[in-house]
Formats: sequence, C-alpha cells, structure tokens
Amino acid sequence: MKVRALTIIMLFVLTFSSCKKEAANYQIIPIPNGDFEQWDNMPNLAIWHTNSCPACVPPYETYIVKKITEAENGQFAAKFVYNNVYSSYANNKFAISLHPTSLIGYIKSNIASGDTAIIHIDLFSGNNIVDNGVFYETSSNANYRKINIPISQSATNVDSALIKIVGGKKQNTELSVDNLVFLKND
Repeated sequence: MKVRALTIIMLFVLTFSSCKKEAANYQIIPIPNGDFEQWDNMPNLAIWHTNSCPACVPPYETYIVKKITEAENGQFAAKFVYNNVYSSYANNKFAISLHPTSLIGYIKSNIASGDTAIIHIDLFSGNNIVDNGVFYETSSNANYRKINIPISQSATNVDSALIKIVGGKKQNTELSVDNLVFLKND
C-alpha cells in the first residue's frame, strides 16, 4: 500500500515539475501617459489633446475629460462624459518603432441606450495611415474590464501612432479609461 501511494505521489510530482511556464510571447510598447496619471493643476490631461476646459465658464459644462481617482491601476484614470452639447474626446499622437498587434487597456462605462463610445487607433508610416483598430463600447459595466483591440497588419513599417478616445453623444453616457498599452506579439 505504501509503495502504491509513493508511486502515485512520485508520478504527481514528476508530472507537475515538468510543466514549464512559457515566457511571455509579446512585447509591451508604452503609450505616453497611457496610464492617465499625469494631469496639470487645472486639471487637464497631460500629453493628450482634449476638448475639455475645466477653467471655461459657458452656460454648459466644459470639463468633460475628467481626472478621477477611481482607477483600475495607479491613482488616476480619465472619465469621458457628455455635456449635452458635444462629445468629449482625447487624441494622443506619438512616435513608435515597433508595429503593435493590439492595444489593451481597462474601461468601465455607463452607456445610454443607443449610444456608443469609441477608442480608435491609426498607425502611420510618414503621413500615411497604414493600419488601424477600433473598439465600440455600447454596453454598461460598473467595474473595470480588460479590453483587447486588434490592430490590422497590412504594413510592416510604422513610425507613429494616433489614439483617439471619443465619449458618447447622449445624456448620462460616461466612459472611464485606464492603463492603455500596445502589445506586439512575437
């Protein structure tokens, strides 16, 4: 009986000790302020170009790309809200040397019925758009969830990327975004 138990234990140990965890088969390509941690004292989102104006005082809300502390990772995230006049947006164009295969990040949302928020990626070679990816958010999620946006692979050489995040066009639509990075599969 002891021999049988010892044999079973040995087989169990050998089986699981021979399992090797594979190394990650992708490279992470950082996005400038893709973690949404950098804001000025207004607070405007640093590095990204937005249509948000916290200091403006027209008869409608213009602080529509908001610094929030409810983040998936780190201290801050960005919340895109509709102000009943126009959609919120943020653009970030920057140099890259590798062609990413996808963009990953975390979102949570409250999307009004029939509305859509968008994350769009363009990859450039010179002034030409050579590849892209797009994500449409049409559902609501109270907690952050991971998204993975595939990027087309038509070209081999790219030199820059443009990420555009656009909030919805209906009252009460909100999209919170955090921790964006590009991945390149090996």
